[in-house]
Amino acid sequence: MTGEIIEGLWDIHTHCLPGIDDGARNWDVTMQMLQASWETGIRTVIATPHFLPWRDTLPADTVRGLCEETMERCRKELGVGIKVLPGEELYYHDGLVEDLKAGRALPLADSRMVLVEFSEQVPWNELKTGLIRLRRSGFHPILAHAERYQCLRREEHFQEILSQGILIQSNAQEIEGGLFNGLTRWVKKRYKERVIDFTASDMHNMDGRPPLTKKQIGWFYRNTDRDYCQKLFGRGIARQLARSL
Repeated sequence: MTGEIIEGLWDIHTHCLPGIDDGARNWDVTMQMLQASWETGIRTVIATPHFLPWRDTLPADTVRGLCEETMERCRKELGVGIKVLPGEELYYHDGLVEDLKAGRALPLADSRMVLVEFSEQVPWNELKTGLIRLRRSGFHPILAHAERYQCLRREEHFQEILSQGILIQSNAQEIEGGLFNGLTRWVKKRYKERVIDFTASDMHNMDGRPPLTKKQIGWFYRNTDRDYCQKLFGRGIARQLARSL
């Protein structure tokens, strides 16, 4: 794999800000994750700490400030110019649209695209209704780690989500399961159908939930095509964010 292939990539789902959720526990872990990301070819990450309705979350301005501090530390401590843009992984709840409109909850990189998650056992009608409500309210929902939702294993449900214009994000780590891993088979099938819109690390630490790797990126280039890779984790992301403004 050449340097040209792996340069300038994006990671839109990360828990890299220190000490604010179940991601990086301190600045050392933040720096380790971003150093590893840079070495893989990542040049832009979106920080997406959890926004959970049942607990106090950091004010949006605090998240933005931490992104700025993280970039400055990367320049000084690592000597790298990685971009860290603000966002959140938004747990869907009845007041989410209002939280977004009031600026309490953050979209991705100041766009209209929102990374939204649900309980893994969410009933189908609840998931569909929530996503459509976000869409009709003027946002562009990206369903975080879509492979986790049991209701989407029914083909008609998955196809309906696609028909509603809902964007799909999958965690790259899920391609690494074995031959008999049903989740891995499902994810690889969807990539080969070109229906997943983004792949990301969902990184929390350096071991159990690590940054994207060159091995993972290589799988996509071998099993899909360059244009699709640009959409999943390359320059196509900037274009999609710009179109959503």
